Amino acid sequence: MDEVIYQRVYPSHMGRTVRLDLTAILEATGELKHFLDLGSACLRARDSLSQEASEALIFGLADELEEHLRAMRDAQGSATIDDLRVWTQAWIERRREAFPEGVSQE
Repeated sequence: MDEVIYQRVYPSHMGRTVRLDLTAILEATGELKHFLDLGSACLRARDSLSQEASEALIFGLADELEEHLRAMRDAQGSATIDDLRVWTQAWIERRREAFPEGVSQE
């Protein structure tokens, strides 16, 4: 399962690091559409962002979710696809709850 969830990165100046393959996790858990919907809602809530600012916002969401999943896995010691699904759903729901009233989330 780790080969689906992790990708190895070998930058020459940083040594070996391992990153979560967030796209693979979102696809495997069925949460990719929900994550993309959240990203779209965040962009709509921040009217008139530049292309660069929009990309930074989406990559920031991805980094935040990755950190959350890594922390949950570290706390539990392991993670199944079902664990990842539950943790991702909970994270997305918390992010949605943070929207001000009246902001479209779909």
